[in-house]
Amino acid sequence: MDTVQTLVNALVVAFAAAVLGWMVGGLRRETREATAHLRAELREEIGTVREELRALRSDLTQVALAVGARPRAENE
Repeated sequence: MDTVQTLVNALVVAFAAAVLGWMVGGLRRETREATAHLRAELREEIGTVREELRALRSDLTQVALAVGARPRAENE
């Protein structure tokens, strides 16, 4: 009788482990997909910010030159 009970317990534990493994696998897959999507969005945002900073720097340079500022000497 103990052997049957042990076998039933082993099957229940194996089934529970399989279900948990399946759930964790799905969660990991979803996390990877979400991470890839967020990284793509972040790259796009960073690109946009860089372009805005370049435009702002160009505008500031034009203003500085218009009011008579001289370009800095280059470091040698």
